[in-house]
Amino acid sequence: LDANVQCDTTQHARIKILAAFLLILWPAGSLILFTSLLFLCYTALRTKMPTALTRATTFLHKEYKERWCWWDALDLLRKIVLVGVVVVVPEERSFLRFVAATLLCSVFVVVLAVVRPYKRIENHVLAVGTNLVLLLVILGASWTTLFESIQELSGEAEAERLLGWPSSDAIFGVTMFLVVGALFVFLYGALLAARRVAKVFKIRLKTTNQPPELTLAKGLTWHLFN
Repeated sequence: LDANVQCDTTQHARIKILAAFLLILWPAGSLILFTSLLFLCYTALRTKMPTALTRATTFLHKEYKERWCWWDALDLLRKIVLVGVVVVVPEERSFLRFVAATLLCSVFVVVLAVVRPYKRIENHVLAVGTNLVLLLVILGASWTTLFESIQELSGEAEAERLLGWPSSDAIFGVTMFLVVGALFVFLYGALLAARRVAKVFKIRLKTTNQPPELTLAKGLTWHLFN
C-alpha cells in the first residue's frame, strides 16, 4: 500500500485497473492452464500410456480414476464460482449469495457422491464429508443472515415467530454442533473404509501400500508377472 496515492486520481485509477486485471488473471489463468494440460493428457491417461507431460502433471490427476482425470479442473471451477463469482452479487442482496452458494454446493456434493472420481475410497469419503460440512456452514450463515435481517426490520420476536429460532447465537450453536458431528462421522467412516480396503488381498507396493498403477509403454499390450 502506498499512502501517498490519493483516491479518485489518475494514478489511483491505474492501480485499480491493474488490481482488477490480476484478480481476473489468477483464477481464470489457473483454470485455463490446468484444463489445457489435462486435455492434452487425456488420451495418454485413458490408454495408460504415460508421456513426459502426464508424468509432469501427476499432481493434477494421480488421485482420480482415468475416466475422471479432469476432475481437478472441475473442482477448481467450483471454487472460483463459489469464492469469486458469487461475491459479485451486491451486498444488499447478500441472502441471494447464500442461495446461489447453497445450490452450487448441493449439486456438487450429489454429483461427487454419484460419480466417485477418486481411486481411494477414503479420499472419496473425506471429499463428500468436507463438501457436506461446507454446505452446513453456508446454510447456517444463510439462516443467521435471514434471522438478523428480520430482527432488524421487525424485531426479535417476529424473527423468532417466522423462523423458529430464539436467536442468531442458537443458529450458530446448532450449526457448529452439526459441523463437528459430520466431521467426526466422516472421519470415522474414512478410517473404516481404509481398514476394509486394506484387508482385501491385492498386489501392493511396499513403498505406498497401495496397488501399483500399471501403465503400458508405446507398442506394448500385456503385463507379465513371475
